[in-house]
Amino acid sequence: MSAEYVIMLPDGSIDGPYTEEDLLDMVDADELGAGTICEDLATRRRCRVRDLFKVIPPDDSPPDISNPDGREAPAAAGNGTERPALEESRSPAPVPVPSPAPARWVPAPVPKAGPVSEAPAPLPPRTLYAGHPSFWHYWRSLGISLTLMVGGWYAGRWEYGAWWLAAGWVSGTLWLALTLLRRSAVEYRVTTRRVEVQRGLISKSSQEIRIPDIRAINVRKSGFAGVLGVGDLSFSSATGGEEDVVFRQTPGAHRLKNRVRLLQDRGA
Repeated sequence: MSAEYVIMLPDGSIDGPYTEEDLLDMVDADELGAGTICEDLATRRRCRVRDLFKVIPPDDSPPDISNPDGREAPAAAGNGTERPALEESRSPAPVPVPSPAPARWVPAPVPKAGPVSEAPAPLPPRTLYAGHPSFWHYWRSLGISLTLMVGGWYAGRWEYGAWWLAAGWVSGTLWLALTLLRRSAVEYRVTTRRVEVQRGLISKSSQEIRIPDIRAINVRKSGFAGVLGVGDLSFSSATGGEEDVVFRQTPGAHRLKNRVRLLQDRGA
């Protein structure tokens, strides 16, 4: 099982847990500095992120000064313990051994060595949150659907009650299906690079803003839904300016705001 670590942020808070692979991905994507302090959850040992990676020495072995040409030495004369005087006179002069190159730092796991033809492609963004508006945003539509079903059940006791019951349940079910379709047509996303809202089932439209460009995050709560943590979360690229992206009636609005702020702190 891979060890898990938490990140110690400059403001004293912590973020995580993450595995070593997650930390490596964030360092490669410039979301996390190699000097950031992390803590092992199992041993409570603290270290910097770069200490979790390996230092790979270069594959530069000194040349063989005893046989620089790479050819086999001729067989020794006599009993095999002495070389002829002529061979000793022709032995090459000692070749100075070059100093080894300094070790290079390579994050683990180390990729296989090979020719690099072009710069590696950047890591794809990771989705941290994906959701829809809360059901509290559609409480009126849900109430209408429930009223139709209850009305059909109550009218079922009258004359031609079976028809009234069927009409109430069919109309209530259709109204509920339309409400669920409306909710699924709106999707909110937070990735490691941007916040985005998408609308539509077939023909989709979207609005987004990059994480580094966010200057203001506002949360508005009201009513009973606000007590449960449901609220409007708005992002703008200019302080006090127009709202660029708005998440309507989002569950856990304050928790999602803090998560976006943590992404900004890592990139600072």
